[in-house]
Amino acid sequence: MKPRGWILIAALASLSLALRPAAAATPPTATASTSKSITISGSPKWVDTGMDVTAGDKLHITAKGTVTMGKEAGITPAGAQRGWVDTLRPLMVPSAGRGALVGRIGNSDAATPFVVGADGTVTVPVAGRLYLGINQDLTEAPTGSYTVSINRTPAAPAAAGKTNYDFKPLFAELDAKLPYRVTDKPNGGNPGDLVNFVLIGSQQQVTNALKAAGWVQADKTNADAVVSALMATLQKNSYMTVPMSILYLFGRPQDFGYERTDPVLVAAQRHHFRIWNSPLSTAKQTIWAGAGTHDIGIEQDQRKQGAITHKIDQDVDNERDFIGATLTQAGMVEAMDYMTRSHPITSAKTATGGEIKSDGRMLVIVLKPTATSASK
Repeated sequence: MKPRGWILIAALASLSLALRPAAAATPPTATASTSKSITISGSPKWVDTGMDVTAGDKLHITAKGTVTMGKEAGITPAGAQRGWVDTLRPLMVPSAGRGALVGRIGNSDAATPFVVGADGTVTVPVAGRLYLGINQDLTEAPTGSYTVSINRTPAAPAAAGKTNYDFKPLFAELDAKLPYRVTDKPNGGNPGDLVNFVLIGSQQQVTNALKAAGWVQADKTNADAVVSALMATLQKNSYMTVPMSILYLFGRPQDFGYERTDPVLVAAQRHHFRIWNSPLSTAKQTIWAGAGTHDIGIEQDQRKQGAITHKIDQDVDNERDFIGATLTQAGMVEAMDYMTRSHPITSAKTATGGEIKSDGRMLVIVLKPTATSASK
């Protein structure tokens, strides 16, 4: 159960569901150009540049022009200076000023937007289509436009090497030793979320990969949350690291919780997961077991009268696949495959009484080595 202070925020957040944008149409055929000029306005939010990019490409992007947002005119591609209200705006890039030129690779919700500004250089994390936009929320579209120049320096050809990963021995060990579900108590308790994905990589690899993929680490306690919210407000940043309830695997609470959401929605709606460093980890291979669900609102906690909890999207495979997609879009995946358990769970209830539907598979994600570990 969340602190009562979040209830009002959650109620307000649920009102914004109808305002969420529709999925974008399939983009036209891409070009392999190394330079391009394009005009970016506030509609559509994400403009297809028509330029395909490859992982490792260098993009030098410059922009000129001004836009008006609300009562503020003359905003440049560098973005307006952030104010207190910006801490609650669900901007495309929450840490950037309104009106800043922003970009992302691909038009999927799993793609992580980044700041470009008036003169920025970006190293492309993953192959895909380049999209650009003007940093805005759902209520205040900019008027005006930017003239943008893009210069792409192609990445050097990758050296040939082994790309296939042998999942067979790992799958056998996971199927034999990894629990199927988490619980709400250290010993016994009610079965909860499915263990629906695994990360293979050191703690540094996990931390770097999730940060690159747009995930933020949740505060572990309410006291941590107060400090984080205060610091975020003083720095005119959005507070997005709301604590998660404690769940248990291997008889202990999660090592880390991660979430991905808009600042206004975070109390009621968020992509999120918990991970545990598993006892299967060895000196050569660290195995993190994860349980991911998508919070979509608030509902009655059936364990205790009058208590509330998060309502989840019952099709938990969507969140499992979303986690994999975000890491793939960030260029952090070495190999990835689905594993079907010996006794797959396709229907169940969470510890709080919510419905779970699944195809019974678990996603196993091998992370790319960090620069430090790769050089050893």
